[in-house]
Amino acid sequence: SSGINAEYGDLLDCNIEQGAFEDKLREMFGVNSYIAFTLDKLITHIVRQSHTLVTDGGCNQLRNLYTKFRSTGGAGGSIATQPSRLSQEQAYQREAEQMMSDENLYRIYFYKQGSKMTIELADGENNEETETEEKGEEKDTAMDVNTSSM
Repeated sequence: SSGINAEYGDLLDCNIEQGAFEDKLREMFGVNSYIAFTLDKLITHIVRQSHTLVTDGGCNQLRNLYTKFRSTGGAGGSIATQPSRLSQEQAYQREAEQMMSDENLYRIYFYKQGSKMTIELADGENNEETETEEKGEEKDTAMDVNTSSM
């Protein structure tokens, strides 16, 4: 375990080339080294996306919009309270669509039962009730729109 941690540390510190990193992992894990390669790529993507979320002006605007609507209930919540939030959620989606007119927007749903998450393209129409009935599941929490630069 300490060997792989050292290798990841060297890779993240740019002290080792990607090819040499993969070779060392193949020596350590053989054919199962693909798991470590996947983990490496996942870490790289997480770092890049985190950087984008912090530095991109559009992401900052969306975060501020989310904060604004979260305080009024327009940025999601329990499925049981969804009807009372519908107009606020629609207003939130409209503002996000105007703000990011040239980007795709997505809805992120968290399901308590089954511990799963789904990501759906926001199509400009808020048809929550129909979607829930079609899937035969209740959405426990809905965080509305996010930019495609996720």
